[in-house]
Amino acid sequence: MRRPARLLLAGVLVLSPAAAGCGAAGSTAGTVVSGPTVTARADSQGLTAVRFDHSATHPEPAVPTVRVRRGTTVVLTVGSDVARRVLVPEQGRALDVSAGGTVTLRFLALGTFTVRVAEPGAVRGGTIIGRVEPWH
Repeated sequence: MRRPARLLLAGVLVLSPAAAGCGAAGSTAGTVVSGPTVTARADSQGLTAVRFDHSATHPEPAVPTVRVRRGTTVVLTVGSDVARRVLVPEQGRALDVSAGGTVTLRFLALGTFTVRVAEPGAVRGGTIIGRVEPWH
């Protein structure tokens, strides 16, 4: 089953889900369709806020990418309308999010990473709901 996502960046920029298509866009099986790319800026404290929202009821046809300045601290928030495990494999991080809840992770933007959601308790796999890429 495909798990969709919406991206909300720093409470200012909103990319709403477009009309749903067929196929496995955003899943770990088959080809993942690249979506919009936006650039996030650090706040006055040097923190770069990034948010991805997973929704089981609003399909997302493509995976959004957020570009952040390399070396800044990313404050990643992930929300979900259903209970899921949030995985950031490149960071070795996995947290459970409850239905209607959010989880927040902080780390340095030193490389590209993917944000995935999977069934609660999963340790790998899952559906990609967003990417974060550093730039110089």
